[in-house]
Amino acid sequence: MGTRGPISQPDNVRALRGNPGKRAAPKRVTASPGVPTAPEWLDEEAVAEWGRIVPELDRLGVLALVDRAALSTYCSAWSKFVKAEQLLQEDELVAERRTGNGPAKHPGWQIWREAATTVAALAKELFITPSSRLRSVKPEDDDANPGEDILD
Repeated sequence: MGTRGPISQPDNVRALRGNPGKRAAPKRVTASPGVPTAPEWLDEEAVAEWGRIVPELDRLGVLALVDRAALSTYCSAWSKFVKAEQLLQEDELVAERRTGNGPAKHPGWQIWREAATTVAALAKELFITPSSRLRSVKPEDDDANPGEDILD
């Protein structure tokens, strides 16, 4: 089950609003920034997706070297999603059963659904979706004053 309750405020928002309840701010786990390298086992479509999203995620400043496994899984699932989508576009959406008992759902739907679920879940974790970016706040530099231009 997921975390309950409202999404916690980012540290910089908490600093600007103050802490009237005097509760201790949660300690955040951070990883040093860096751009992971793509694994060699990714297929052509997965490598293309890696090349499309990694530069943008690096530009946003949300990547760390430890993100390699999540990125690899996302790109691999994306590749499987694309292949399943192409298969479903080429074939009939309904297939004949081997036993001859009438039509059945195309077996590619299961692959499509599982890959789409994995892509959607990891896209949220990797800040690839618009809603995940809106819910996040980019960490500020330690030297910056968080309330410097709040009234501008």
